[in-house]
Amino acid sequence: MAQKQRLLIDYSGGLDQALALWYALQSANVQVSGIVVTDAEPQRGIRLAQKLIELVQPNATIPVVAGASRPLFHRETDAQAGAAATSDGVSFLSELRHDSANPYTLVTLGRLTTVAMAMARNHEWTSALERLVVRGGAIRVPGDVTSVAEANLHADPEAAAFVLAARLPLLFVPLDATESLSAAEAYIDELAKRAKAAGLVTAAEAEAFFSAEKTASAVHALAAIMAAESPERIFVEQMKLAVECQSELSRGALLADLRAKPSVGTDAAVCVGIKAGAVLAGLQQLPEKGDGRS
Repeated sequence: MAQKQRLLIDYSGGLDQALALWYALQSANVQVSGIVVTDAEPQRGIRLAQKLIELVQPNATIPVVAGASRPLFHRETDAQAGAAATSDGVSFLSELRHDSANPYTLVTLGRLTTVAMAMARNHEWTSALERLVVRGGAIRVPGDVTSVAEANLHADPEAAAFVLAARLPLLFVPLDATESLSAAEAYIDELAKRAKAAGLVTAAEAEAFFSAEKTASAVHALAAIMAAESPERIFVEQMKLAVECQSELSRGALLADLRAKPSVGTDAAVCVGIKAGAVLAGLQQLPEKGDGRS
């Protein structure tokens, strides 16, 4: 039997991202080895992750820890700064150890604060990673919080810039990757059906949640997990990238040098599309009912 890929997932605790986590926990190709919740109120995301683990893998022992609660640069008291700098998620990542025979893939579904803080504390842990998959950015399409910036990079552009500058084996999954998929009613219907059937949401919650905007976010998060799990499902381009941190108008933008001979930015892989039917096929793998697997 082929060895499962070890997956670490850093998410913000929202239901849209939880659906992607739900998918990962059921994948036959990966072993979810740890979950970090990077959010201002991490306990909500911790409870949701634990609920999903109990639902899908009731006999598994998967660490679920709180990440950085605030972006790298913000106004705070000294006590708040100390609490953020010593989060369990930062310690969890910074204590990872290299294993060439069984490396990790880390997927970030929210802002990159916890990853950046762990790198600042101890850069050696990144040798344990085969790849870092970042859900974030908008290159050839508009952003979702400003005209040019996507939510995750806009939430902490300094952290994103720090991680990009480290020249890790990065794969960005920007909004471009799912632009042609997000509006399809099939994804909305499939997400709602599976989530309700498994008891993840009530019918009322599903009706309120599965708007076009939220479904687009859920599909984007799922695409990042799929890019990590099954690279053969995606289309990738190599680009030179930078993250804008200074301008108020373009703060958080993921900038790509798209000239014929690019020369500005840091080299990284970018998922620019997903093979037709891959996302819907992935959604259809989710269970029709709440019976977990061990």
